[in-house]
Amino acid sequence: MTETKLKGFIDAVNADVNQQIEDLLSSVKDKRKTILETAEDEALNAAYIKIKNAVEDDASKSKIIISKAEQEARIKVLTHRETLVKQIFSDVEKRISEFTKTDEYKSYLVTLLKDESINSETTIYMKPEDMKYSEMLKSDLRIDCLFSEDAGIKYGGLSVYDKSSSVLINKTIDNMLDEQKKNFGSKFKLS
Repeated sequence: MTETKLKGFIDAVNADVNQQIEDLLSSVKDKRKTILETAEDEALNAAYIKIKNAVEDDASKSKIIISKAEQEARIKVLTHRETLVKQIFSDVEKRISEFTKTDEYKSYLVTLLKDESINSETTIYMKPEDMKYSEMLKSDLRIDCLFSEDAGIKYGGLSVYDKSSSVLINKTIDNMLDEQKKNFGSKFKLS
């Protein structure tokens, strides 16, 4: 009976040890599963962060590349626009030069003085090449006024200065052309 009791005790101890081993293995499997899930989550999260950062870097680089390309395109457009504007005004200056050599220009000078009150205190300034029209203008005005050269007048036209009121009326083509150049950009968009 002792042997049976001993065998029963050993069987009970073995059963208990087997149960503890099974519980330990089950616990290890659960921990392993938890550790693997956590590690997988951390790896997925790290991969997500890397992908997200790579996408953000690519987007940032793309924005920089696009901005640079847009800026280069704007510079090209502005450069081309400036070239066109220079060409336009160069053509205008050439046409003005041709106009000042015609009989119409003489009539134009007369019209510039029609609405002005001119007296003996008046000085009319003209470009040096236009002084040849001074006698014609004097006879048309029928008033003895002074005509004087103004080397600052490049294209033509004239300025009327009334000494008594100290008023200078600028009717030069130079002045009109300068005004046109200033207003050109706002009136005509070439881009």
